[in-house]
Amino acid sequence: MTLLPRSLLGRTVLVIVLTVLSTQLATTYVMLHFYLKPLLERSIVDRGNHIQTILDTLRILTPPQRDEFIRNFEDSEGAKIVTSLPKEHNGQPPPVNSRLYQLQDYLRQHISPNGRVLVWDRNNTDEAWISLQTPAGEYWYVTERQHFDANFPIKWAILLILVINVAVVAVYLGVRRINRPLNLLTQTANSIAEGQSPAPVTPPEGPREIRSLSEAFQSMQKALRDFEANRALMLAGVSHDLRTPLSRLRLALEMLVTQDMRTLEPMVQDLEEIDRIIDQFLDFARDHPHQWFSIGNLNEVARACHERFLARQYPVSLELEDDLPNLLLNERAMERVITNLVENAMRYGAPPITLRTYVLADRMVLSVLDRGPGIPTSEAQRLIQPFTRLESSRSGHPGAGLGLAIVDRVIRMHHGMFTLLPRQGGGLEARIEFLFQRGQDQEG
Repeated sequence: MTLLPRSLLGRTVLVIVLTVLSTQLATTYVMLHFYLKPLLERSIVDRGNHIQTILDTLRILTPPQRDEFIRNFEDSEGAKIVTSLPKEHNGQPPPVNSRLYQLQDYLRQHISPNGRVLVWDRNNTDEAWISLQTPAGEYWYVTERQHFDANFPIKWAILLILVINVAVVAVYLGVRRINRPLNLLTQTANSIAEGQSPAPVTPPEGPREIRSLSEAFQSMQKALRDFEANRALMLAGVSHDLRTPLSRLRLALEMLVTQDMRTLEPMVQDLEEIDRIIDQFLDFARDHPHQWFSIGNLNEVARACHERFLARQYPVSLELEDDLPNLLLNERAMERVITNLVENAMRYGAPPITLRTYVLADRMVLSVLDRGPGIPTSEAQRLIQPFTRLESSRSGHPGAGLGLAIVDRVIRMHHGMFTLLPRQGGGLEARIEFLFQRGQDQEG
């Protein structure tokens, strides 16, 4: 299991966010080591020199002058000098690696080895107390801590987070706008794969590459439509041209008067088989089922087909689940589907043949089952393709190899799924599945 986003949008946003973060980190590192660090060192030296100047002043002044200096002292930071540390105080040494800690080290190295710095939270204000060691005694330089040891401002952190969030949102909206035509192309391609004829894709306004892809897809879509139209025209034309002479031949054979009907019967059967193949060509050539979709019930369609099978003396049994929900379907096309599957079972399988409907989880299932030799699992998907048959059936039974292709095409138009499955105990199950919401009829 990968943690990477699966969509182009998610991956693009992730790459840009990581790039922004890595850039910010690199910039921060460079600023800290090549700008802020030297600046901080220089600042500590300047503050040390400032403390040294105050110490030198206190040392050379007479006591009255020193008192006057302390009373009137005020520098640019608003600091003051006090003569002693209060008896009750909670001043603590500065945290290690803080600026005040580094200042304390500098003072001990360059000014006074006994120098010390205290941090004291007094009157809701963080104060820094810096010891001034003079021959006349210890004085304290007091100022607000932030002047010496300012932490990273919270508002800067908030601003940085806001900038990153704005960048993420901007990238998301921008990439989403770019991905929109790609999603449209994907939906159109899926519709074509399901046997539908979606509207042509209009090249969107956007990047040149996306427009070029949309134009190429539109050209491909037009070529597919032209190919389908030409194929349908060819199949329909050939089938129509063949039907008239075949009808004349059959009429002539039936009008012949002969005592040996065994001679004519094979000819009539061949003509009927050719006529059936022509019907399959015409069904496959049609882009859509014969009628519009409407609310119907699979059980009703199965019962109508079963009555015709009984009239033809087909050994087909019927097993229907009660109260089967309605579906949006084309009843005539579904009758053709069931007829094709049963005729396939009669031709290539073996009785008993069962026409069954049932509900499985969130799917409605229509199955045609037989007890024939079945088919290899590896061949199941291939046999659904047009003009495809098993090698073992090519010399045994006539046919064009379009029966299962027509079934698959009609079922995909119904947004269903058609599969060929091995049956337990031997035989084959031709299964059709439709998704539905339990407790509700599907409406268009």
